Amino acid sequence: MPVQKRIYFLIALLVLTSCTSLPLVEEKTNEITGDVVGEGIEVTVNVEDTITIANWNLHIFGKTKASNEELLQSYAEKIRQHDIIFVQEIRDSSATAFLALCALLDGYDCTASSRAGTTQSKEQYGIIYKNTIELLSITDYNPEYATVFERPPVQARFQIGAETLDIVNIHTDPDLVPQELEALDQLIQEEGNSMIIGDLNADCSYYKPAKEPDFDTWTWVIQDTEDTTVASTDCAYDRIILSDQLAPEVNGYGIDTNVTEEQSDHYLVWVELEK
Repeated sequence: MPVQKRIYFLIALLVLTSCTSLPLVEEKTNEITGDVVGEGIEVTVNVEDTITIANWNLHIFGKTKASNEELLQSYAEKIRQHDIIFVQEIRDSSATAFLALCALLDGYDCTASSRAGTTQSKEQYGIIYKNTIELLSITDYNPEYATVFERPPVQARFQIGAETLDIVNIHTDPDLVPQELEALDQLIQEEGNSMIIGDLNADCSYYKPAKEPDFDTWTWVIQDTEDTTVASTDCAYDRIILSDQLAPEVNGYGIDTNVTEEQSDHYLVWVELEK
């Protein structure tokens, strides 16, 4: 990992070592907070002074999965553990699957990006957030940046207490990770409270964060040594990257490994912030 990234992790470590560890079952050391992440995560939510933000690639989420009531309920159960969550790989030309999921989420509002992709497998990003949180604006970079990204990012700005929070969500093309992350680094400015979150495919054979300059002045929350995949691969594809101003607000993070292959081929990743 580049020197700048290591410096920011050391700063985050000094800030966060006084935080209370989250109660978890399967231990796996968190290099930032010293907490453990893994199966049986008990997420600290519904606390007035903190907020949890998550991402979950649902793996080809469309009408077939949405027609499975038990599976749909399992998605909703996990989503309710978080204040704001982005869901990825919505593949449904009828636009009914995401609506069916949102119908199970009382107390939440939902919106989705436009369908993007150069192949027949068009995808959307879903944004789900508690209705007590104000969504100020959405910037959908599709189709303007469709020649730059396979699935152009979406940016959501929220009002969190007295502060605004900008969250950029993207699912990169695994064959074009270096090019797409370089373009994203140029597109998104490190200003204010900003976060990049999503299935970035930023590990293993697709991308080597330690050898690349992208987002070097930002804090990479999910470590290169961690695993966000359900399969036997050991790769940190799913990432959370924070701006310099936002990084000190981290109260903890986690990788929810209690995910079945029926649900997805990716674990859910989340970060908890002080408001």
